[in-house]
Amino acid sequence: MHLNALNSTSFRLYLAANFVSVTGIWVNRVVIGWFSWTLTQSAAWVGIVSFLLFAPTLFAGPFFGVLADRVDIKRGALTTQALLGILMLALGVLFMLGVLDIWMLSVLALLFGLTSSANTPIRLTLVPLIVSREALSNAITLISINFNAARLVGPAVGGLLLEKTDPGGTIAAAILMTLPMLAALAFLRPRTREGGVAPREGITSQLVEASRHIWANGWLTQAMTITTITALVPRGLLEVLPAVADGMYKRGASGLGQILSAVGTGALLAGISITLRKRKTQHLEELQRSYIWMAAGTAAVVVMGLVQNWFVALGLAALMGASGTFTAIAAQSVMQIETPDAYRGTTIGLWLFASIGGNALGALAFGGMADAVSMPVTLLVLGAAGVAAALISWLLAARSW
Repeated sequence: MHLNALNSTSFRLYLAANFVSVTGIWVNRVVIGWFSWTLTQSAAWVGIVSFLLFAPTLFAGPFFGVLADRVDIKRGALTTQALLGILMLALGVLFMLGVLDIWMLSVLALLFGLTSSANTPIRLTLVPLIVSREALSNAITLISINFNAARLVGPAVGGLLLEKTDPGGTIAAAILMTLPMLAALAFLRPRTREGGVAPREGITSQLVEASRHIWANGWLTQAMTITTITALVPRGLLEVLPAVADGMYKRGASGLGQILSAVGTGALLAGISITLRKRKTQHLEELQRSYIWMAAGTAAVVVMGLVQNWFVALGLAALMGASGTFTAIAAQSVMQIETPDAYRGTTIGLWLFASIGGNALGALAFGGMADAVSMPVTLLVLGAAGVAAALISWLLAARSW
């Protein structure tokens, strides 16, 4: 891969700060997930709190995408990044005072999810505005690798911090991880968007227009399909790993750290392998690979339900991490490249609606069903549904290749 985007000092600074920031966001989510388990010992509550973390993206993500096309992008990024740090600090204070309960945690999870759902499309929309047009394709690929690797490595870091320190220390680390992005944003000078900001039509009209653009473009439709299925099943399970590590395998915080590290290792290796590719791949090749990885990730869920061995589970978790990274990077790259500047934020908002919203619904399904029956049965049933959806979507897409 030609790394011409790295010739930009602004992009190098942003890339490093973004990795640290996204890692911190996911470290904080791990702490919230662990609190939801230790406060209740209920897989359903883990799923509910995880849903609250992601629900704002499900319901408001597309509207925040429209907002990203209309606001001063640098000011919006600074504001939302600062709010994330403040909410992390509030969680830490409540924990240190010993007053944190599941209801307070739920409110904080919802607020954190709301702020994060605004922060993500704004940050991703900023990327094409800090590199030359010649380096745009490479920058989009690199930031896709960066963002998706960080959102899978982050939970691994959070799990290790929980194991080696305590929730208070882990929250403190997450707060510190928000600072590099605040510093980097102060130095960035984004260029003016081509065509300016999006037309001041109604928000609903802009969403409809972006949706039509996605539906009319076969590449974008396939990218959204892959994103949705992967988000619901393999990644939906990853959001309730506290219930898997301690509820199913009785491994406690140490086990959570190990299985999250396995997920992160798979994600990191996937990101590195994409970076080391010798040639640029076309959309068709990227999406064909993604269908294979999507099927592998959903199949791993089924196998985890069948073979209840801890070390096998770690290997399967690594496979899910790799699957999530390969599919998300391919889909996000296609979404960014195939969308004009004026509507990029709206399109990213819709992609996040499928990606993060799918995580929310998947976590709710895995957590609720595990409490109603058992985790192994849940893995078998939902994993099999994911495999079926992956195969059907692949057969439908293959007609247009």
